[in-house]
Amino acid sequence: MRRRWAGLWIGLAALALLVGGAAALAQDGDTTIDTIYGLITVDQAEVRVGPDFAYDAIGRLVRDTSVVIIGRSGDFFNRWDGRQWLKIQFGETDAWLYARLARTSVAFNSIPLAGTRLLPRDRNGRVPEGFDLSSDICTQWQGNFTQSAGDFNGSNRITVTYPALQGANVYSVIAISPSGSRTPFDSETTEAVILPESLPWEGGTYTWRVAPYWTDSPRRYNWQQVCLLQTGGTFEKPYTGPYTPTPPPG
Repeated sequence: MRRRWAGLWIGLAALALLVGGAAALAQDGDTTIDTIYGLITVDQAEVRVGPDFAYDAIGRLVRDTSVVIIGRSGDFFNRWDGRQWLKIQFGETDAWLYARLARTSVAFNSIPLAGTRLLPRDRNGRVPEGFDLSSDICTQWQGNFTQSAGDFNGSNRITVTYPALQGANVYSVIAISPSGSRTPFDSETTEAVILPESLPWEGGTYTWRVAPYWTDSPRRYNWQQVCLLQTGGTFEKPYTGPYTPTPPPG
């Protein structure tokens, strides 16, 4: 029991020295140090290429190892459930560590989000076949976003394209109006069509964004988003309501 309490106090002291050292540097150099630290609390903590236990492990860290934290995935509410991960510096690269395996210098939910999601699961709780788990799959989603030169003044439509993500089987393009109204246009390919009749009456500059999904169900509410939305482009749409809006005075 004494050894266990001694180890705990040593770990806390080490973490305090890390944080205190960063603060001292900030005062001496009159600059702000925003570095977030973590201290490994178990022996042989596995480090993975992505924020999910299904990803390939690329190394291990021993107890009381200090790490620099870059970001997080997930949120902590009242218990650890496998969804909370820390993005850390690991040698010459970045990697992911299950958050329960480290004590952090700030509260978990105060760590900035690192812009990634957990992997989708099928009805058996397994990651569907087709995804490449040798690297964070959202870093694999790269390529060009294009759109046709539609102007919506007639029956023109805007055709947009976006990169494919290995393993994803449906994509959702979201057209966002100037006031924030969102209209989805879904496709099973890397091309979607934005229909003018489906958009709000509102005129102005619209932004379209797209995200990949995986699903084994025809019901949209069962779709599992794989990566965060990425912005593809913008387009102009005229007002299409039943009356002519009155221009502002002056």
